[in-house]
Amino acid sequence: MMFRITALMLLGSILVRAENIAVVVGAKSPIEHLEREQIRAIFLKKQRFFNGRALKPINLAPSSPLRKAFEVKVLQMSTEHLERYWIREHYHGHRPPYRVESIPAMAEFVTKVPGAIGYLPEDKVTKKMKVLYWIVL
Repeated sequence: MMFRITALMLLGSILVRAENIAVVVGAKSPIEHLEREQIRAIFLKKQRFFNGRALKPINLAPSSPLRKAFEVKVLQMSTEHLERYWIREHYHGHRPPYRVESIPAMAEFVTKVPGAIGYLPEDKVTKKMKVLYWIVL
């Protein structure tokens, strides 16, 4: 129990010091802006296309504090709830979003793969990207 409390306090302190999160696509994407509910639908694979173009949501590793903040703020789900969601979806033939292991890999994937949509710390956004939504921490 004490370990859980310490872990939650540590996670909280990491998130408090973190900067805002940008939901991004490549600069050439036709998407200009999305609302939180649209982003949620994309990352839960309930919306797979935008104006006829396939979307490819990208996640960081489950242990990433940035991913945890994204899950809480946008998906409004805990890691455990999300795991159960994807187990259920698996039986319907749906797979979770692609996963990359680092923030630089996320940035590269989003800028090079058409239809890719991901999230990055504010200071990692470049001119090769378009910010669709800001998550304020």
